[in-house]
Amino acid sequence: MTQKYDKEFKLHAVQLALESGKPASQVARELGISQKTLYGWMAKYKEDPSTPFVGSGNLKPEAKALRDLEREIRELREENAILKKAGAHLHKRPEIRYQFIHRHRSKFSVEKMCKILGVSRSGYYAWLRRPESERSKRRKRITKRVHQIFVKSRRLYGSPKITQILRHEGERVAQKTVANIMRENGLRSRTVRKYKATTYSNHDYPVQDNVLNQTFVAERPNQVYMADITYIPTDEGWLYLASLEDLYSRKIVGWRADARMTKELCIGALEQACKRQRPTEPVLHHSDRGSQYASHDYQEKLQEYGMVGSMSRKGNCFDNACIESFHSIIKRELVYLEKFKTREQAIRRIFEYIEVWYNRERVHSSIGFLAPAKYERRYFQVSRVKAS
Repeated sequence: MTQKYDKEFKLHAVQLALESGKPASQVARELGISQKTLYGWMAKYKEDPSTPFVGSGNLKPEAKALRDLEREIRELREENAILKKAGAHLHKRPEIRYQFIHRHRSKFSVEKMCKILGVSRSGYYAWLRRPESERSKRRKRITKRVHQIFVKSRRLYGSPKITQILRHEGERVAQKTVANIMRENGLRSRTVRKYKATTYSNHDYPVQDNVLNQTFVAERPNQVYMADITYIPTDEGWLYLASLEDLYSRKIVGWRADARMTKELCIGALEQACKRQRPTEPVLHHSDRGSQYASHDYQEKLQEYGMVGSMSRKGNCFDNACIESFHSIIKRELVYLEKFKTREQAIRRIFEYIEVWYNRERVHSSIGFLAPAKYERRYFQVSRVKAS
């Protein structure tokens, strides 16, 4: 006959095992109970030391009804939690449901998950014993690599870019497969999709013709520079960012940030670009009609560097789309995801974003899913080989 023990006995047995310094196996032998039983009591005690063994002993009908109600509520909550997590797996093939059960077996009952997902326990355990297929191994390998690429991208890349990176690595994989892997593993790009641009063009400065005319293709580095200004909120007030992008590589070749949106800000970005890139041939410089770019001082700098000026048509944001796209990206991937207390803090993060991430690591679809610095470097390597 199975021996039953009241709450007091269980509590004293657990306390003896925890406080006597004796091994639990020895305490169990001394009390005449199985080691497994004692370990079970100890586990329940550790879960809630204040009210362990609630169900032990004789209960009044009211207490028993309350206990049953609490158990039913717990089971309903558990089933609801399983359904929330497994909703997308309900209509998938059994192997996918088995994988879900296996991943969550430490949190939910296997029996309950099998019931909710419409598979048998015997089927699940048979699946566990079955040798892993080559298809399953490949799926695991791709899933692991998707995780690595996603984390390395600062949790910014979606399935299109991750697919292209995998293909560059020699992996034949469909974008739909990558999208499914990301969805199943909760990998979702954290970018925020909102953007606003402003330009002050009501001034008396002369403006340049639209020489570029939306020809967003360059044959070499330092052929076309695109210039623009955007603004970034901080707790101290606005911070203005002036940037120059090389149309060929999409590399940000010059940038400056300051509390005021002045011509000096834009000149600083231009000077940085020329010192870094050292163009040997004339550069087509395209910007909007903002007063900073149209100013006499800025135009004199363009002449000093031997650049040809080009400006967007009035009110046409598409004429300067490439550099405006960069400012849209930096806002989605950095500015809207962080809150800057000071302008200096914002400048430090912008430096890291542009110089480390955007120019050297972030892949761009328009340049074959390579980083700008690598794409530029490849051009010069090929040019040297051709010259030799």
